[in-house]
Amino acid sequence: MIKFARRCDATGKGINEGYVVGDGELYYASKDDLINHLRSRGGMEGLSDEFILNEAYELEEYYYTEWEEIDDDCYYDAEGNEYEL
Repeated sequence: MIKFARRCDATGKGINEGYVVGDGELYYASKDDLINHLRSRGGMEGLSDEFILNEAYELEEYYYTEWEEIDDDCYYDAEGNEYEL
C-alpha cells in the first residue's frame, strides 16, 4: 500500500504533494480546487484565476509543497482512509 502524508480536502484522497492553506488548515491536490476555495470566500467577482492566486500567494495565504516522508502520527491510503502509526 502506498502511504500518503495528507488528505485532500476537496477529493478526500491521499496526497503527497499539493497546496497548503494557512498553517495547514486545508490541503488541496489541484490548483482548481484551491481556486474554488479562494473564490468561495466571496468578493472575487470579475477577477482572473491568476490574479486571485497571485494575491493569495503574496499574502501568504497558501503555498505548494511536497511531502517526502510521513512525519505525523498518522498516514492515509489512496482513498483517504486514515491509519495511525
